[in-house]
Amino acid sequence: MFRRFAAASAVASILVGVAVTIASLVVPADQLSRLFPILRVWCLVPALWGVWAILTPRSWLPERLSWWGAILGFLAGLLILIVLSIPEQVVGEAVSVTLRSAGVVVLTVAYYLFWMLVRLAWHALGPAH
Repeated sequence: MFRRFAAASAVASILVGVAVTIASLVVPADQLSRLFPILRVWCLVPALWGVWAILTPRSWLPERLSWWGAILGFLAGLLILIVLSIPEQVVGEAVSVTLRSAGVVVLTVAYYLFWMLVRLAWHALGPAH
């Protein structure tokens, strides 16, 4: 179980670092304060990914680990883009439901791909005992 937590948390930590770097380069300096809501969420991502990995059904390991990640991406997309509407808080303008819904699809696919990295990290940490 710890191996799953460690693999997911490590991958998420790297991805968060890359995302924050890109966001800080793209967003103008005078608008960086608008990123605060999303940065709060990003701080929790590694721990949440680790807990999500622990909750993976044993029968899904390792073949369907990417699908488990896609489920997380879908749930995160619904929460972040639809329920909390974080893009509107960051941009400062209304974002259409269609665009936010497309974001949920993109996030789901991205999480599927990212969780392929989690599966690789899980294998790299060695055999389960």
